[in-house]
Amino acid sequence: MEKINSKTFIKQLFVKDLFGKDSHRGVSLTYAWLANQLGHFTLGFFPSIVLSLVFKNEHPPIYYSIIVASVWAYFEVFNLVLPLFFAKKDMVFKPKWSHLIFDTITDVLYFALGAMVSCVVINPSNLNIKWVSIILLVLLFYPFIYWYTTRIYQQYAYFPFQYRLSQWKGEFLDDEEKQIVETYVKQAPKSTGNHILIYGSVNEGKSNLGVAIANELALKKQTCTYTTATKLYSLFHSPDQINNELLWTWNNCKFLVIDDITPDKYNTVSHNDFLKLIDTLESEETKSKEILKNKNVIWILGVNKEDEKEEWSELLETIGVPNSKISIVNLSY
Repeated sequence: MEKINSKTFIKQLFVKDLFGKDSHRGVSLTYAWLANQLGHFTLGFFPSIVLSLVFKNEHPPIYYSIIVASVWAYFEVFNLVLPLFFAKKDMVFKPKWSHLIFDTITDVLYFALGAMVSCVVINPSNLNIKWVSIILLVLLFYPFIYWYTTRIYQQYAYFPFQYRLSQWKGEFLDDEEKQIVETYVKQAPKSTGNHILIYGSVNEGKSNLGVAIANELALKKQTCTYTTATKLYSLFHSPDQINNELLWTWNNCKFLVIDDITPDKYNTVSHNDFLKLIDTLESEETKSKEILKNKNVIWILGVNKEDEKEEWSELLETIGVPNSKISIVNLSY
């Protein structure tokens, strides 16, 4: 599955997000995004209403709506630029400015819509304000579809946390390895069977980096799945487990993140053990080797011995992955 279809979109919006109590079902990323935009609308609407009623004899309602929308626009710009400016010296990867600016514009449009609707409430006979509100709604149609579906891609990847590459602050990453990561993300839409091995000790950011890479891919609307090695072993045995809550599974997603394969200082599963588990649990129907070979996989491994990088690369070659499709990022020195 590569794109969210309209049926899935409608089911997520009306069945899962707008109906039912979040205290019972939990808060999804799509629900959180809707609540966030409703908050932006409200912060444009109520201050404009209050100012218009308190100073109604001094200026028309549109005057206060413009002030409120402008104040929030300035706030959003500073909220975008200042945190990134102060964090610039610690950044390993540059932020995706076009993406962040688009998100900021979306927020500002919701603030403006709330401010304009307040004018319609106070003075419903003003057709010009009504048309401005309608134009804002039209402008928000594409951002709404884009961001809501993007949150679906992130949500059904089941990442353990939300993290972007520009937030990653690992200490050990040379220019060549940085280029490997950036190329892996850049080539995502056309990528097939590319494997990246991320090595690191405790607290060196290997899981953060792996999740950040996959999250950037999800933001590109690529189907991703996060799992741990222990969970994956059970999936090898029955990869087609029926779960109506999933839009894709580990075997039909485009990118797979496998975490905790060999936890640092605990050499619980060697590359040979991993291969034996595939052979033992694989059946004629599952074909786990073939699935892993042809899938883009992010392998997150601890560092337990000097020659481990070569051993895991050899494992991938054993299941049929060409050496040219295997990249290594080592965070441990």
